[in-house]
Amino acid sequence: MLNPLFSVIIPVLDNWELTRNCLESLREHSGDGGGELAFEVIVVDNASSDATVTELQKLGETLFGKNFQALRFAENRNFGPACNAGATKANAPLLFFLNNDTLLTPNWAPPLLAALDTDPAPGAVGPLLLYENNTVQHLGVAFTLDSVSHLYRSFPADHPAVGRQRSLQALTAAALMLPRSLFLEAGSFCADYRNGFEDVDLCLHLRAKFGKKLVCVTKSVVYHLESRSMGRKDSDEQNAKLLHERCGGNFKADLHTFGINDGFEAFISDNYGICLRLRQEDEESLTSRAGNNPPGVWFNILLKNPLWRAGRRHLIRELEKAGQGKEAVPLFLDLCVIERNAEVFKEGAIFAARHGDEEKCAYMAMRSKELARSRKNRARAYAKMHMAKAQDTVLLKLYEEKIRECFVKHSAG
Repeated sequence: MLNPLFSVIIPVLDNWELTRNCLESLREHSGDGGGELAFEVIVVDNASSDATVTELQKLGETLFGKNFQALRFAENRNFGPACNAGATKANAPLLFFLNNDTLLTPNWAPPLLAALDTDPAPGAVGPLLLYENNTVQHLGVAFTLDSVSHLYRSFPADHPAVGRQRSLQALTAAALMLPRSLFLEAGSFCADYRNGFEDVDLCLHLRAKFGKKLVCVTKSVVYHLESRSMGRKDSDEQNAKLLHERCGGNFKADLHTFGINDGFEAFISDNYGICLRLRQEDEESLTSRAGNNPPGVWFNILLKNPLWRAGRRHLIRELEKAGQGKEAVPLFLDLCVIERNAEVFKEGAIFAARHGDEEKCAYMAMRSKELARSRKNRARAYAKMHMAKAQDTVLLKLYEEKIRECFVKHSAG
């Protein structure tokens, strides 16, 4: 193929079965209804030692013929450099970076291509990434004052907040499409990161240098099995530090803005992070709707509304009554993660101990103590409030409310 429309670049390290399934799904689902899309596939092998070595070239040529390239490194150069090497070999004007732990679905490509063809065109686009149970893995990166997370992670794919189009500060490179010229002009992926945050860095540079927006195109769906590589999270702390050094002035907190715009309530946790929960009126509405129905009904409503705290508490009580207290411990842990409150974690630890789950008991007890200590750390609280002041008045008000609450609890304690 002389003029492919886009180049699919897939970095791999072992996990041959994942790579094979990814390539087969790419071949199966890359039609546009009127024939095959014009694309090439470039797989960059970071020194695999499994069947990738013997099977990759053969399968690639079988599926994609002359439109397939395989590059192999003698040693593992990590995600960013592997992607950069693939980009230098690409023949198409568009690049589509893709993890090998993904499965494409029908009609995944046309919505992404259409989004890049708008005026003004976004800097990069990505599909909606789902877990195998059809809950959200990624629909964009959300920022707090000092951390990043996947927006609405584990929400059901059909939740109203998931389908909304929004401009984002960053997207994951697990599935990311952008112009090759823009990628190279932005400096490609920074090689100083180790398998994480290089995609956030790239997106922030696209915004800061070129004024480009990033868009998650929810009509394009890809399943993401997520982080199957050994040691995937080992360098997160160093990567986060590097991101702040390189891009600290290029991003602002936006998790609370997304949440408020989508009808949730933003609040500040005991460790002064930004969190989301249902508004009280929505909590009460769902509880009223569930009424006196059996637990199965409550559970189905909870699946559709993962931030419903009253629903979790009801199911925890019902499971305990039915002699299934240990099965309720994960529900309690989820409740703790939503609340991020020292007392709730302590309550969860007691519940886990009562039902013999020593591992989760120890974890929740540890988190309770950490959050209680953090809540008393006034210097950190005021530092956060100062940062919030530079961000926006809504966030400043949330921190002011939290600090007042912490003073009351500290005085009472």
